[in-house]
Amino acid sequence: MQPESLASGGDASPPDRPPLERSHWAAFAGVLLILSGLFDIINGFVALLDNGYYTTTADHGNRLLIFNYDAWGWVWILVGIAQILAGLGVFMGSRFARITGIVLAGACLVGQLIFLSTFPLWSLATMALSVLVIYGLLAVPRHVPGERV
Repeated sequence: MQPESLASGGDASPPDRPPLERSHWAAFAGVLLILSGLFDIINGFVALLDNGYYTTTADHGNRLLIFNYDAWGWVWILVGIAQILAGLGVFMGSRFARITGIVLAGACLVGQLIFLSTFPLWSLATMALSVLVIYGLLAVPRHVPGERV
């Protein structure tokens, strides 16, 4: 072991290691963040191109809280693009990208609550994806110096 790693408490990783090798949770969260962004872009394009897809009948009692599907579609497309960019930033080791990814995953969680009554399986799957992203971006190994959110 080198003297500086012994002085810092033992098992410190070299500073020249790529960010993905320092924390596998961050790499996992980056992949899931990009995947979640792709799902959100798909949601956005479906809302833009097929307004009838998200409408439900009043007989079932399931209604979405969306009044303008075009605006809703653009919101999801922009959120999806931001998630993909944040995921790429996580791969490069950017702290700002990690914080942005946490905020966007939280927004995706709240946004999927709107779809919960009409598309429960899809909503729960994307909500679970968002929870894993948040956990992956927050759970950094303690032996990695300087990797706190």
